[in-house]
Amino acid sequence: MITFAFYLVNLDRPENPDELYHMLAARGFLETGEPRIADGYYWRAFLFTRLVALSFAIFGEGLWSARLPSALATAVLVGVMFLWVRREVGPRAAWIAAGLYAISPFAVSIGQFCRFYAVQTLAFTLACWLVYDLMRGPSGLAARAWRATGAAALLGLAAHLQETTLIGMAGLSVWIAGATLVLLVTTRDERERRKIGLLAAAFVASAGVVVAMAWDGGWLGLLWERYRATPMFNMQFREQFWFYHQWYIILYPTWWTLTGPLMLVAFVHAPGMATMLATTFGVAFVITSFGGSKSLRYFAYAQPLLFMIWGIATAALWEQLKRGARWSAENLADTLKPLGRAAETMARVLVVGAVFSVVVVNPFWLRTFGLMANVPIGPEVPDADWRKALPVLAPLAAEVSVVVDGEELAPLYYLGRHDILFSPSKFHELPEDERKEFGRDGRTGRPIIASHSALEKVLRCYPSGLFLVPRMHWNRPSSVDAAAIELVERYASPVALPEDSHVFAYIWRHERDETSSEECAALPSLGAFESVPTRPASEEAGRDGKVP
Repeated sequence: MITFAFYLVNLDRPENPDELYHMLAARGFLETGEPRIADGYYWRAFLFTRLVALSFAIFGEGLWSARLPSALATAVLVGVMFLWVRREVGPRAAWIAAGLYAISPFAVSIGQFCRFYAVQTLAFTLACWLVYDLMRGPSGLAARAWRATGAAALLGLAAHLQETTLIGMAGLSVWIAGATLVLLVTTRDERERRKIGLLAAAFVASAGVVVAMAWDGGWLGLLWERYRATPMFNMQFREQFWFYHQWYIILYPTWWTLTGPLMLVAFVHAPGMATMLATTFGVAFVITSFGGSKSLRYFAYAQPLLFMIWGIATAALWEQLKRGARWSAENLADTLKPLGRAAETMARVLVVGAVFSVVVVNPFWLRTFGLMANVPIGPEVPDADWRKALPVLAPLAAEVSVVVDGEELAPLYYLGRHDILFSPSKFHELPEDERKEFGRDGRTGRPIIASHSALEKVLRCYPSGLFLVPRMHWNRPSSVDAAAIELVERYASPVALPEDSHVFAYIWRHERDETSSEECAALPSLGAFESVPTRPASEEAGRDGKVP
């Protein structure tokens, strides 16, 4: 309950655009029975969309209710980590592992995020526990059967939510293979060895059949393409195999630097569990590091495994650390004897300060605060708060001929309007048969343009319109670049919006009608993008212009 309450702090903060996929689809599901977004459908991680829809149905629609499933899943995940580590190692290791993870930016980033990562991470962690028990727990057929069934169901759920689960399953498979080999070597009972050998042979044969079928059906090639595929907005990280290492060394310089020795300490005190955690995490870390697209959330499912290693090792070293602190205090007191009676107090203060500095120089706490408060750190920009811009934008959106934007979901959710998306990045995500100017995005059913010439035609051919873009997409090569900004400023005038909304808006109205020109008439379907909002903007806004 404590961790759940922690994740509820500022749960209504401005959204990341990706969260609106599930929020809009959940709204569409409640209204139509299908995950509709405008004229399209969003089927990805449909089970999570159902959870968001359920939360909307119970608590009403809003950002905080949309994030409740993730907050609850992360709180349960922390409990699972605590119970698993306590059973295998002890309460001290459980408190350290679960506590460190609970306040980590990794937990906060998925626990306060209306996407599927929190549920995926919970399902994968539970599956790891069941697989661990399957390999090392009771040998009864019934017990093994329900553990195997539960693990398979949980891994299936995690894979449904996010395909990166397959990488975690690869790491888990490496550990299973190693554990099986150890059992074959160490088991003295001939009958048991024969049984293990047969199971191993069946597993290898099944894996061989699956690989052969995948090769023959071209699945391996498709998987490789997916593994190396990189959206345009993420292209700068494509070859940065040090991406995840860099983040760990920034946020947890002490623990991450000492991960190797800590793994050895954990192995000494809990060899079975430590081997499983280290193997699964290590394999997944290496594979993910060389993938094409990169984000800390893509690796969220494996991060609890690392914190459990740290927790086990830190607990094992606890007494030695206490003795070291006591020894330091005693010797410091001798050194500080000239201070008289204050020597012992000063020595204790210095030791406590030294220990506290270890926490301070690991700036995970700063990142956690920044995420929860929506305070940008370094080159980051805060998420746009469209609610603050709504009183100005809602009446304008209702009267113009077209709404063009650099991010389509927020205008759809808050204004009920989105007609054309300008986004080179989203354009390159279109299927090949739709990858043309004004090709339709299946998720919204609305057209996408990527060239400056197409944008200029829209600006010229519509008698009036709004151009909207959040600050995070402003002056970005993969979104609204400098040339696009120059073009918009040539035809449109800026709209004054609250600075803390972090939204840019431009409006244009032509003195004379240019829509009858041959150039405009030749554009495919231009002028036929009727916006049919799922809910009028007037119903979205409360008396203060904010979404209830």
